Amino acid sequence: MKLLIKIIIIVFYSNTLLANVTDEIVKKLDETNNISFEFEQITSNQNENGKCLLVFPGKLKCIYNSNDGKEILVNDKSLYIIKHKFKKSYRYPIKNSAFNIILNKKKILENLKMIDQSNIKETPTKYFYEIQANEGIYVKIFFGKKNKMLKGWETISYNQEPVIFNIFNPVINSELKEKFILPNYSN
Repeated sequence: MKLLIKIIIIVFYSNTLLANVTDEIVKKLDETNNISFEFEQITSNQNENGKCLLVFPGKLKCIYNSNDGKEILVNDKSLYIIKHKFKKSYRYPIKNSAFNIILNKKKILENLKMIDQSNIKETPTKYFYEIQANEGIYVKIFFGKKNKMLKGWETISYNQEPVIFNIFNPVINSELKEKFILPNYSN
């Protein structure tokens, strides 16, 4: 009987702690309008890195440390992969992609508030939530254990390969000077 009581207390205490963690993450995310950060993007073929600016809702600009001048720009309802060296840009719709969730703070918050606390996973440095949207989109969103800030995400790319995107040295709500303008390259 004592063992059963101990198990019930541990389960209740764990769920209460995770509910508090979710509340802290929701509060931190709700207060966040933009994040500038360094990143590492890991796929099965390569590791890439660079700097990004994410502005809620719906804007992301990432400049890669690459020889071809790679840049990602998400603006409105499209993702553009830009190769400045070749003066080319490639457009992809984001409607049925993970970016439709990741760049929409309202959707993330709705999912966090509805998630069953037993579905929160953790590593030594992060909490993560798995979101399966109605559109068939799957994404894991990571938050730091210490600061409860967005730490990255894992999803499936347009070519159906797993992508892990890690955020480092985030700065929230900085003054914005960035314009999210696509260069005038013809495809």
